[in-house]
Amino acid sequence: MWKVILSCLLIFIQDASTKGLPSFIKLCHRNDPNLLKCIVENLEIIRPKMKNGIPELFIPPMNPLVIPQATLNSGANFKATFKDILMYHADEFKLEDFTVDLNNYHIEIKMMFPELRIKSDYNIKGRLLVLNLDGKGPADGNYTNVQCYVALKGNPFNKKGKEYVRWEKEKIDINIGKINLIFERLFGDNTALNDQTNRVINQNIDGIIEELEPVIQEVVSNFVFNLINRLFAKYSISELFPST
Repeated sequence: MWKVILSCLLIFIQDASTKGLPSFIKLCHRNDPNLLKCIVENLEIIRPKMKNGIPELFIPPMNPLVIPQATLNSGANFKATFKDILMYHADEFKLEDFTVDLNNYHIEIKMMFPELRIKSDYNIKGRLLVLNLDGKGPADGNYTNVQCYVALKGNPFNKKGKEYVRWEKEKIDINIGKINLIFERLFGDNTALNDQTNRVINQNIDGIIEELEPVIQEVVSNFVFNLINRLFAKYSISELFPST
């Protein structure tokens, strides 16, 4: 009896270890002329699950999306570090364009985030616009119409007789529509000076956007890049996109 139970258990473990894509994913065949449509349909299938995360697809909880740290260096006179970043509404992105060429291992993704709210703890020191800043505390920002373009080039490799792909960043571009920022405690408990400084920052937001775009670019592109690489590291091309 115990041998039967043990045998069943071993079969179950073996089956789980070789399990393919989750059952809620629709298989998209690489030779299908409607491959893009199939991928977009899968995206809409998993979108409701993104808020709480999808571990089997390496998608972390996305509302909020937790990011440990991001750093902005603007020359020798300015540095800002953002820690314990919480990005809200990241799961509400709109896929504007998606191109996948599996024969040449090339992916292009263009997406737009209608609204992002990003909260963090900041540490800023240096000159920004006409302001000399040296403070730390909570930061809160509302971003609208954030467009993101990521192009990836793949390098195929063989593992246990199956073809896998390791992806590299080829091109990244971020464009931010509007931002409203609040930095608390820039000047400690001097509320009047804090409020005045935040007004100056938001009145000159176009210059701030140029400074912040590299940070948002790093955060968003790293998330997309790491997600795709981890997915393609676990699943072979034939598992993700079977030929027939």
